[in-house]
Amino acid sequence: MATQDSEYFHQLSPLTSDYVAELGAGQELSLLLLEYVPSGGGVIFPVQYVHRELIYRSPGQKDAVALGTARLLDDGEYRDARILFSRPHKTATLRGLVLEGQVKVGQPGPNNSFKPTPLRGAA
Repeated sequence: MATQDSEYFHQLSPLTSDYVAELGAGQELSLLLLEYVPSGGGVIFPVQYVHRELIYRSPGQKDAVALGTARLLDDGEYRDARILFSRPHKTATLRGLVLEGQVKVGQPGPNNSFKPTPLRGAA
């Protein structure tokens, strides 16, 4: 069962390793994390990520991992985190926080409604 949050999330442009490769160490990125709940729907959580480095793990840069720290905006505590990228699947998955899951660039707008942050070059 898809919820409004999960439908909105899947309409956002994917977060790619190319996008993160343009970040310098210490730069911050606002992310949206999709977490599935027992009822079968998805809920979006805002995450703040501070970039440290990007490492490519396969020939042809098909897979990469971004290392840094992150926090759920409600939590306040930064923890070591990594974002796993799959170029063939066009996915980015955050690991290291209490909640883990797919992430995309974005931030909550006024009244906690979610507004996408357009990726560079995206139409």
